[in-house]
Amino acid sequence: MFDVVLKGGTIVDGTGSPRYIADIGLRNGLIAKIDRVVNTSGCPHVIEAGGMIVAPGVIDPHTHYDAQVHWDPYCTNSSWHGNTTVVVGNCGFGFMPCKASDRDRYMLMMENTEQVPLAAMQNALPWKWESFTEWMAHARQLKKGINLAAYMPLNSLMIYVMGYEAAKSRPATTTERSVMRDMLHEAMDAGAIGFAMSHLHHFNSHKDIDFTPMPTDTMFPEDAVYLAEVLKERGEGVIQCLCQLGPVDNSALAEELARASKRPVLHNVIIAPDQAPEYHRGVMAWLDRMSAAGLNIYSQSLAQRGWAEFNVIDVDTLWQNVPPFEEFSRQIGAEAKAALARDPEFRARARAQYDHDAMYGAGGPVETHQLLDAKKTRFAACEGLLLSEIAERESSKAIDVLFDIVSETDALAEFRTTSATSTDPVKVEDMLRHPKVLAGTSDGGAHVKFSAGGQFATDLIMWMAREEGRMTLEELHHLMSKRPADVIGLSDRGVLKEGFAADLYVYDLDSLGYDRDRYEIVHDLPDSDWRRVARARGVEWVVVNGTPIFRSGTDTGAYPGRMLGLGELRGRQDGAHAAA
Repeated sequence: MFDVVLKGGTIVDGTGSPRYIADIGLRNGLIAKIDRVVNTSGCPHVIEAGGMIVAPGVIDPHTHYDAQVHWDPYCTNSSWHGNTTVVVGNCGFGFMPCKASDRDRYMLMMENTEQVPLAAMQNALPWKWESFTEWMAHARQLKKGINLAAYMPLNSLMIYVMGYEAAKSRPATTTERSVMRDMLHEAMDAGAIGFAMSHLHHFNSHKDIDFTPMPTDTMFPEDAVYLAEVLKERGEGVIQCLCQLGPVDNSALAEELARASKRPVLHNVIIAPDQAPEYHRGVMAWLDRMSAAGLNIYSQSLAQRGWAEFNVIDVDTLWQNVPPFEEFSRQIGAEAKAALARDPEFRARARAQYDHDAMYGAGGPVETHQLLDAKKTRFAACEGLLLSEIAERESSKAIDVLFDIVSETDALAEFRTTSATSTDPVKVEDMLRHPKVLAGTSDGGAHVKFSAGGQFATDLIMWMAREEGRMTLEELHHLMSKRPADVIGLSDRGVLKEGFAADLYVYDLDSLGYDRDRYEIVHDLPDSDWRRVARARGVEWVVVNGTPIFRSGTDTGAYPGRMLGLGELRGRQDGAHAAA
């Protein structure tokens, strides 16, 4: 007898093998049987999957659901689109370990770097923990619709051990290094899959609340390498390091971490920007050199056709590291920003400082931004046009047009990026086919006021398989499930195979999609605050640990998700909620 049987679906199992038609029987959270015909006698839940694709759940190694899981157990957008496991603690940001006196500062940092609304965190975070081990115990008891795994976030660790100012201004002492090393061991004993950090110096848009870099962005590399040796001692774990973005390349640190740890390092980020057509090839050549040197480095891609919708109040994070917008982003509130946009001296500086090529790490050049809503000003007739097109009409420059619109709409005009990621399927295929590239980097849970990224799997299937025919479903599901499972050490997930965890989703390839024109605004944060989302179409079922959590986009009320740790087969230590 099975708990769930999926009948007659076309199985794309994640291994890269050709698809086939079969039934799948699920029992006790596992895939118990895959056969041409599976007996449904006594089975309480039979899913008719004929004519649809049955695939392993998507595994996303780069999200920021650390806070959102407290008010959204399903971690949407991601789970709507077939994601069944996500990793938190990325880029060195998180809430553990944390002293009681630092809680407000941690939440402020998360708001400023990842745009997680402060009020939502203050409302929802219970702060029942101080250490990583205590946070892990808390996370295991949370009701979760999908699985989570967690890095030790290095910003949190450095501040906890060294103090806020010291972490940002000097190397760790011998004693501090030893304490951090012991705490990393303790965290990995509790289930951490490794540690995460960013290292972009002043270029990183992840600025602190005083607009200075976060601790790991300017940390002494020797301190990070010292911690990497913990993973070598243990023979397990993975490191995430955001060290290359736009024109800034600190990939040498990823090399040092891989060499010291003898473990996989997830380099961030590889992109294929249209205005820098050879950028991704340089990263891929570097990955090849690292492989030849025996270093196990993967690069996480930003490949989906993503975009941002914003007014200049919400989008500071894209601009905090690029003149002249760095100055502009420091103005708090619509009135102050509109006033600066009207300042002739600032406008002269902006015109002189603006660099088209410097913008491809910050949402794309201003010329490629589209005007969505001009708030009934004289620019209303230009809605739907690119700023370059409006500049041509105005006999002006795009940078001047941007600030003209900001000025005349009191900073409330809405814009849309059109070149934040590549629109060239040839370059994206080239990037995704590299054996050391991962799909993902959804940033799920972050930047909710101007973007959504959890739909990346749906977008890649639509774009690269159905529309362009450049990659097969077999290739894409291997890339989105088995490869990340192998890299981060989830040995019993990522493929549809008897004995493996029953994480999977069912979709209709012909109708699979989402709104490619605009995000939807929903008021589902604590206190009815709003965010932007991209709902899935054509995803009929999502199943986690053998329990359906979504049917046609509606949740079932079940919470079978688990906290996954290294060596923690099928989450046996988890106190997951299983009530339907």
